[in-house]
Amino acid sequence: MKLIAKFASLAEAEPGSTQVSVGVLFQAQLEDGKCIVLLDDRGFSTSAQWQQASPEEIRDTALAVVGPDEPAPGRTQAEALHDYWEYIASLLAAEQIQVPAKELVKLEHEVRFGPRLQPLLASGGR
Repeated sequence: MKLIAKFASLAEAEPGSTQVSVGVLFQAQLEDGKCIVLLDDRGFSTSAQWQQASPEEIRDTALAVVGPDEPAPGRTQAEALHDYWEYIASLLAAEQIQVPAKELVKLEHEVRFGPRLQPLLASGGR
């Protein structure tokens, strides 16, 4: 049986961007180290230059963009959270990984910086 060790999001700078522009892959990392991509359509951009970006801001924003969206009109935050984790559980089930949504909420979520993003953050964008 496949078991999830944690969630791992890969944040990567968009190629050639001079302003902060980051794509984020939301993945489930299995205990054997294999990663399964769950969401590949997330990311963010700002008008800030790379010199102004901090690793903490990138990490926090990456977590926000792969996490639950704000509730739709007429829905509560609790309903939005429930729907999000049920959706993630369904994506995992499609990969033959059965984990109740209420267990997924408890997993660690790590943000990793990709090879284009690392030097931009280390050098202040230079």
